[in-house]
Amino acid sequence: MRILIATNRYFLSGGPERYLFNIAPELAARGHEVVPFALAYSRNEPTPYAKYFPAPPVGPDYVWEGDRPLSFGEKSRLAAKVIFDRSVYDAALRVLKDESIDVVYALQIAHYLAPEVLMAARKMGVPVVWRQSDYQLLCPAYNALRDNEPCVLCDRSLLPALRYRCLKGSLAVTATRVAAMKHLRARNLDRPPTHLVSPSVFLAERLRANGYRQVTHLPTPVPGVPETPPTPSDERVALYVGGLFPAKGVRWLVEAALGASWRLLIVGDTETPDGRAIREQVASSNATNVEMLGHVSGEKLTELYRRARVVVVPSIWFENVPNVILEAQANGRSVVASNLGSLPEVVRHERDGLLVPPKDSAAIADAVGKLMDNPNLAAEYGRSGFERVRAEHDLTTHIDRLEEILRP
Repeated sequence: MRILIATNRYFLSGGPERYLFNIAPELAARGHEVVPFALAYSRNEPTPYAKYFPAPPVGPDYVWEGDRPLSFGEKSRLAAKVIFDRSVYDAALRVLKDESIDVVYALQIAHYLAPEVLMAARKMGVPVVWRQSDYQLLCPAYNALRDNEPCVLCDRSLLPALRYRCLKGSLAVTATRVAAMKHLRARNLDRPPTHLVSPSVFLAERLRANGYRQVTHLPTPVPGVPETPPTPSDERVALYVGGLFPAKGVRWLVEAALGASWRLLIVGDTETPDGRAIREQVASSNATNVEMLGHVSGEKLTELYRRARVVVVPSIWFENVPNVILEAQANGRSVVASNLGSLPEVVRHERDGLLVPPKDSAAIADAVGKLMDNPNLAAEYGRSGFERVRAEHDLTTHIDRLEEILRP
């Protein structure tokens, strides 16, 4: 098969992009031609297919929300392109025709490649499989949070998003996103023959409850898992890895660590607005056992997993099987996570780790402290999570199932 894999960015930044770089070599090894399609950012990996990449709506160096303030003109152009961008549609048509694509596998395409890629594929009669990384089909805010609380009001109508100004506290920004969702829905681009894939049972059930019928649960693969779990850590170290923004709940983790007899290492970009806020929280608390490490990847990140006795995921939103849990378990580490969304699927309480109520610093402190004081229990949970990852998130099994779903 010739497979067009569409995602907003073509560089390894985590989430959908990391998934793309995990599966593409495996698909190619089975004889499939993988054609990437993304926006033409300056940080993209080199590829001969970059000639098809359309220009980003703001510029090649503007990648992350909050990179810099936008002018009124830039905001206006961005709003228009979020709803529909003719240049993206034309580029998608061109790559589908020129490369004789058999099937489109869409990853994170919300905002800038949807609905254009979906419209082009339907015009060309090319089937689409769309992997859902968040709640983009159900919630204008993507993370189903309102005032830092899980919200499902938009299951019935998108009007509550406008009422509560769910994106950036702005009616204009929220209205733009609502208009984009209505544009996509009006053309049934999110319905059969488009096939939806969900990494979690939780999201798959939420989609079905909202009328989506062609939904398949396909667990995220974890490459490179060793045959036996790594040696348990003898250090009293808890580790956080991920984004530093409110939905991740890091502020409650920092509160839990204050005055604790264990160390907290925080891995994440401290140069974002929310990252700076967490850094200021740590500095103002005068905590000597909390260390901000900034962005870490590769072997250095693996070393941190091996040092940690516990990995903590204190999210306050309906997480959709975050990679950090799978990576922690692949390294044989116990996990403390919020009892919310898909997290109980991958952290079975008192089997792979401990679940705690979201936004409960005392509960986080108690759970982490229990595992720090009981290294054998932490090791037992780590082994259980390791066995679960090997059984349920095997890369070869994932590619086998993905081939069946992608086959026209």
